[in-house]
This record gives sequence, C-alpha cells and structure tokens, in this order.
Amino acid sequence: ITRGLARQHRFVIKDRLQHYDFFACFEDDMVVKGATIRHYVDMEAEIYRLRQLAHDTAPNPIVKLPAEVRRQFGDRFFGTLTKEQLKRVIPGFIRVEVLLDEDAYGAQEELDPVPVTDRPQIDPNPCCSMQDASETRPASPRSDQLVLWETNIKALGVRRMPPASKLFDWVLLQRGPRYFDWELYIADYWSNRHNKYYSGAERPDEKEFLYINNQGGWMATRRQIWEWHTDVCLGGFLPPFDAPDFRYDGLDMRNVEYWSGALQLFTREHGCNLQRIISLNPDHVAKQLLYHSSNNKQRQLHKRRFQIVKVNDLFGQLNTVQQDANQMMDSFIQTVQQYWAKAQ
Repeated sequence: ITRGLARQHRFVIKDRLQHYDFFACFEDDMVVKGATIRHYVDMEAEIYRLRQLAHDTAPNPIVKLPAEVRRQFGDRFFGTLTKEQLKRVIPGFIRVEVLLDEDAYGAQEELDPVPVTDRPQIDPNPCCSMQDASETRPASPRSDQLVLWETNIKALGVRRMPPASKLFDWVLLQRGPRYFDWELYIADYWSNRHNKYYSGAERPDEKEFLYINNQGGWMATRRQIWEWHTDVCLGGFLPPFDAPDFRYDGLDMRNVEYWSGALQLFTREHGCNLQRIISLNPDHVAKQLLYHSSNNKQRQLHKRRFQIVKVNDLFGQLNTVQQDANQMMDSFIQTVQQYWAKAQ
C-alpha cells in the first residue's frame, strides 16, 4: 500500500499533463511557498536558455596542454557545458528544520574542518515563517535556528556556471548522479580537492544516503516532465511502469523515497540521473530551502548530532570552497595564458 500511494500521483499527472503548465508533489509535512516555486521557474528557464545557446560538443583546449598541466588542474569545474549536459541540470532544494530546543537537540558541536568564511545570516522567512504557528512550528524562526541533516561539506563541491548566465554564477552541485558516459559528466571543485581539510580522505560515494539530500518531493514544468519521460529517465517518468526498469508496475521493493522523495530524479539506478544545482547567490539561498515542518529529525538524530548542521555554517563553508575554487581557476587561466604565449 505504501509504495502504491507513493507512486499514485504519477497517474494523475499523466492524465492532466496537457491541462497545466506546472506540477508539484511533496510529502505532507513539507512547506513549499510561492517564492520557492517562482525561483524554481526562473532557474529552470535560465538553464533552458543556456541550453539553447550551448554547443553540441564543448571545446576542450586543455587537451592540447602539457600532461603536467592537465594533472595539476584536473577536472574542469568552470566553463562551457554542452546541450546534453544542460539537459540534465535542474534546480535543487535542501530540506531544513527549525531547532526547537537547542540545548537538548542542537546542531553539531564541532564543525567539519573546512573553515567558515563570511558566515551569512540567511533569511528564514522565504522558507520557514508560519501563519498557522504552533509550539512545534514557530511563527518567526531566527536565522541561526535553521539546520539541515542530509549532507555536509565533506561531500560537496562547487562549479562556476557558463558566463552567459544572467541569473547565477557559482553553484553547489548536489550529490546523487553517477556517470558512465563521460560526455555527460559535470565536474565540480570538491571541498577537499587538494587534501587541504580532510587529510587522506576520499570523497564519499555519489549515492551515499548520508549526503544525497532527499528533498521530500519534486516540482517541474510540463516541458521538463515530458522530456524526462520520453528522453531522460530510464523506464520513463510516467506510467506504465514496465520491465526491464520496473517490476510489478513499480510496486517492487525499492525505497519509498524513490517516488515521494524524488530519488528517481537524481540517482542512476532505474532513475533519471539528473544533476541538481543550488545557486550560491546570497539572494537565492533562502528560496532553495524547503521546510520539513514536522521538525522531528533533530530528535531522531540526537545521538548523531554531528549530522545536524546549521545552514549558516554550511553556506559559510561553501564560501570558503568557492574562494579556493576561484584561486585555482585564476591560476589555471594564468598558466594557460603563459603556456600559449611561450608556444607562439
């Protein structure tokens, strides 16, 4: 019954696809506000515009550079993306809660070793202010009460989006997708790229659930849904849910979050393998947070307090990673310019 209910909305959407321009489906304790939907629509439209401007294949002058230069700088985390890469980029979300009793059920007591730079005070109102407030859902939470629990800086990286963008610049690439076609791979600058903060540590696996950012639902335009169904998602996004990608009409023993939490969208196994991005523009951050209004994870995870991260701390750490990435990007550009000057 649980899986049947979790996937039932897909039948409704298939029947109504031509009647509406936009669709959203979230678990019943998720608060989704108009500013969040507006921002998603704007982000999706900008990604689509960049896709129209993009080339089918990306120029890659780095292959002409000496091997030692290529090894020094590794994957390109900035520059152009192809049409096919941008087809698989979607706006992302991060679920948050509001701390109710910080002494008993607070955030991590010791931050991960990535330092915080220019710690922001993210406005909680776009995601988390409540008109129907209660003892467990404050009307006007403070910025420092916002916490997340489904990722942390150890797994994350940033990317500079194509310079043609009029809306966003640096973005966070959320975890989930796994690439076997390297022409679709979208690289980022991992927080520990140069072993600077976690000595000897490897990057957590893309699909490790501790970092994958289950978002408690999804939203999409009609254009996106049709493209996911016909061209992107293995087995399609809408019914019928047929073999080989589905068994028992989608009622097989997969995680219920596959349907209700949108895991299908951003994982590869029988999924769409889409890459979610979070804009690091300070004016955008609050509109990409979704309020898990039951506020129960902070209690459930009180013995794993290290998982509870203050949103302001994480985005301060991302500021540090962005600065590191900026320095490496500038160094790369300077190195390339010097190389070509000598070559001429």
